[in-house]
Amino acid sequence: MARVKIGGHLILSYEFENYRDTYWVSLSKFIIEKYGKKEFDEHFEVEAILLDCFQFLVDEFKALIYEEESLSFFNYVFYLNEESWDFLIKTRSGLSFGEIDENDFSRYRRILKLVLEQGCDIDLIWGEFPTSQEVYRMDEKIQKLFYLGIWIYTFADYISFQKMITDAKKINFDDNDYIGVYWKRHYGESYAQLFPKTEDDYVKGVFEEKAVDELKVAINECFEIDYDFAGGLIFEIKKHFSKSKFQTIEPYVLPINLLKKYSIDKRVAECFYDGLSLSRENKMSIEDVILKPYSTERYMYRPILIYQVAGVARALVGEGKFGEAIYVLATNAISWNTIPLDWRENKCMVKYMSRKGNEHDSILEDKVEEILLSKELRFCRNIKSFKRKGLDNINIDNEVAGEIDFIIVDEERKRIIVADSKYNKAKYEAVGFRTDYTNFSNKYEPKILKKVDWISNNKLIVQEHLKIIYKIEELDISKFEVEGLFFINTPTFYMFNGNYKAITLNQLDNYLSSEYQEEKVKYTSEEGQNYLIEHPYFK
Repeated sequence: MARVKIGGHLILSYEFENYRDTYWVSLSKFIIEKYGKKEFDEHFEVEAILLDCFQFLVDEFKALIYEEESLSFFNYVFYLNEESWDFLIKTRSGLSFGEIDENDFSRYRRILKLVLEQGCDIDLIWGEFPTSQEVYRMDEKIQKLFYLGIWIYTFADYISFQKMITDAKKINFDDNDYIGVYWKRHYGESYAQLFPKTEDDYVKGVFEEKAVDELKVAINECFEIDYDFAGGLIFEIKKHFSKSKFQTIEPYVLPINLLKKYSIDKRVAECFYDGLSLSRENKMSIEDVILKPYSTERYMYRPILIYQVAGVARALVGEGKFGEAIYVLATNAISWNTIPLDWRENKCMVKYMSRKGNEHDSILEDKVEEILLSKELRFCRNIKSFKRKGLDNINIDNEVAGEIDFIIVDEERKRIIVADSKYNKAKYEAVGFRTDYTNFSNKYEPKILKKVDWISNNKLIVQEHLKIIYKIEELDISKFEVEGLFFINTPTFYMFNGNYKAITLNQLDNYLSSEYQEEKVKYTSEEGQNYLIEHPYFK
């Protein structure tokens, strides 16, 4: 087990060889006893086995955590989590990850949070300050949890892909009776070629630079407090007892002390802190945390951990985590109509959330417009009606078609692009991709189809509208092809497998160029036949 120190911060690195013989053997034996040893490729049977594997690993993960009765263990995990945040901040300022794999580090942080959340369920004792031998024991346990956690998230991804793609996976066993999960058909080649190329799409997505400051202003106005004071109050109370970062406080004192500063209703003060608190009353199960990753009932968004220690509620709060929570709330929740459930009592906060939700598509649309102007393409944006000379406008902002975000005329390639913008939340795992895939397939596709059909049947109306707004006499788009399209902010699985193309902001300039060529995946079948797979790549 490797303990690594980079930039002054302690990180536990991922090692798996020591635990494969324990957990992978047990998992494989469990599946063989239940289903038999053979190759499985029938869709629903494979899905059932994947779900059983996921639950088996979750149960092993829980069992390890629930062995712990002392606050000391969770204090140590808390310390590692705070160290990981401080280290992450430094990497954003140029510090190298060194020997740590960046993807493993991301999973490491996620699993530390998962462990800390489970502590809410346990009736803890105070415990002693750990000896070096006890720290070694804790390191060993955290390494086991790291191993199990990575495979829990991996199987969650397997399940999501199996649900999104018809017959995505097959399962078999090697000569050592180890279970293996594999892609079917050409899907492995498609995944390996396409997904690594999305890295720049994440980096170059639109980001609301003032999101955190705006959220703080909204909190100040809606709760009639000062956010920085209310947060700082936690750490001032901690210092009253000791300077230890592990110092806990009784959570009920927070609203009481806030009321000494502000003349607000007690319930308002309680609501503020409740929205940032995670306890056994509102925490999610491990299964739900993984399979519903964008709920705010998680430590990711709620930095005040409330543990039961010696029969008394005690709040454990880290300065790093408190800062991270407001950041993720501002950048990964509010604009998608999501706030902590407790804050929904505050009508002002609900109003702010709704306003941000209505605004966020326009942020992406503004960037798209900049690219269209630089390409000198004719387009119209947020079209609710079409102008006509000497006649009333034709309204389409109804069941006829609905508002269209962009209509773009590409004269060089003789096409009319009908596009809707979707400022999608950044997702990095198949569980999140599946949410997008469902939304695009079931909600957005029927809408874009209706718009494409209307434009296809009314090209002359679009043509007249463009002549009027651009003040031109010559324009003929009557024989142009009509193409439906989605503009998206960050990559998601739908872009590789949807009935319509979805283009990230990073790809848009290239997509609109005359030299654009759609990516093809090279695939050689087991029979030796060579294929070029085109979009959609997983059908």
